[in-house]
Amino acid sequence: MARPRAVIVGAGALGLGFLAERLAGDYDLCLADLASRAPLLRRIAAEGGFAVNVCHADRLEVRGVRGSFTTATIGGSSGDGPLDAALAQADLVLTAAGGRALPDVVRVLAPILNARRRRVWLLFCENGRDIAARHGSAFAASVTTVETVMSRMCRFADPEESGYAPLWPDYEERLVAESYSYLPLDRAHCEGGPFSRAFDLVESREFRMWEDMKLFLHNGMHAFMSYHAYLEGTRRFPEIPAPIRAEARRVMREELVPAILFHHPWAGRERIEAYALGLLDRFVDPRFNDSIARGVRGVEEKLAPGERLLAGRDYIREAGIEPRGYTTTIDAARRIILSRSPPAGPG
Repeated sequence: MARPRAVIVGAGALGLGFLAERLAGDYDLCLADLASRAPLLRRIAAEGGFAVNVCHADRLEVRGVRGSFTTATIGGSSGDGPLDAALAQADLVLTAAGGRALPDVVRVLAPILNARRRRVWLLFCENGRDIAARHGSAFAASVTTVETVMSRMCRFADPEESGYAPLWPDYEERLVAESYSYLPLDRAHCEGGPFSRAFDLVESREFRMWEDMKLFLHNGMHAFMSYHAYLEGTRRFPEIPAPIRAEARRVMREELVPAILFHHPWAGRERIEAYALGLLDRFVDPRFNDSIARGVRGVEEKLAPGERLLAGRDYIREAGIEPRGYTTTIDAARRIILSRSPPAGPG
């Protein structure tokens, strides 16, 4: 029996370290990215996989990702025959291209997927809420657009870091990922779909809760810790000073966890608080060794309406709680932007 086919559009750290790592055992994968990434993708196809450094609570595991891979490029004026063919045959398409690139990706995908007669599921594996709703109008009824919650942190190691294995023995890039594997989807949008056990199909209310947890507990508090640490000159998450860590725990317990429970009262405090506090430990894991520089990328975008900072402030206030700690992230973001602005010229 033929295996289902999936196309992953965006072969960065998340596309390889979470999606490809999870799906390679169950799907024939086509990896698609810009032409500049083509040599890497061709190497993955030729080798039949790659290595990823998986960070567990007590150890670092070098895990081999093995499977059936083809490649395609996306972008350019002439289109790409392999990409068109892969999309025409795919059972599942996943985007991990990032918010800035997503509108261009949608413009490429829509005419190809809309020309199909057979149903296909399109998963938006990007940060944020309501992404499928915002882009769904570009697609025909035969294309089911699906939201995801992507909570595994993945990155490529910095050149000066040591202790991580490369993608292949003679290669320079090293991929680092958490061992976290939960990948929930709303079951209501996935009925009859080609979803293996790599995905966790949950009820709608459960999925909506995880969307809030990702945007506010995960993304919001990652910003809280990284922005405050950046202003103190900290370079990596395991080095974040104790006062920032303590305040992060207070904000989790007194502001965010009660807000989640206000919006999802059936969830249970013990469960939510355990996840929230465990998340703070994941941020500062010395094996993952995340950089503060990665945490403060795109800080201007995080101040947009509906993004983690302003939306998180409003989310907490809706629960009748004053987000005194959470809103310090907004002030920190503005200070970072000002610190990066060039000095004004002479009057």
